Amino acid sequence: MYLDCTPEQQALREELRAYFARLVTPEYQAELAGTEGGGPLYLKTVRQLGADGWLGIGWPREYGGQGRTPIEQFIFFDEAARAGIMLPTLTINAVAPAIMEHGTAAQKARFLPAILRGECHFAIGYTEPSSGTDLASLRTRAARDGDAWVINGAKLFTSQAEFADYIWLAARTDPEAPKHKGISMFVVPTSAPGYKITPIWTMG
Repeated sequence: MYLDCTPEQQALREELRAYFARLVTPEYQAELAGTEGGGPLYLKTVRQLGADGWLGIGWPREYGGQGRTPIEQFIFFDEAARAGIMLPTLTINAVAPAIMEHGTAAQKARFLPAILRGECHFAIGYTEPSSGTDLASLRTRAARDGDAWVINGAKLFTSQAEFADYIWLAARTDPEAPKHKGISMFVVPTSAPGYKITPIWTMG
């Protein structure tokens, strides 16, 4: 069986390739060469993608997206990678859909438009020093303190945390529950008291 893009999908690919060619100027490439892919250039580029309406290519129209298919969304990711553009994939493809599905009206109004504009960035707080993405073994705890939560723990290899406005963080809220239960998700501002990030310099 031979699989290929439809004419509409191929037209989208050509549109995106031309768009990224205009975005990635020689000046952009020179600035990118002096970075490790992140920093001010990354944030500026994401805001531009948001302003041009591309970040929500696969989002439902009701949330301001284009309502495109997964294949069309993949074409966007593919062409961005081809052009050397780093995307906030975790934010637009993991956090945002979770908020769409499970968030309150207030949370949707607060976060989704800002993500779509490229002005709100998340990092994923799952992996810990003593456990990988096996959340049943996580040790970070969250306990009620009046109307607030106090979270204690450490996360590891939290990609793009240095650029994040929030951490999408998993913490154990019921230590008596079975290990694969009693876990809650928190949106933790990186400006919160007690939050600290320590870089881990690696190769590759």
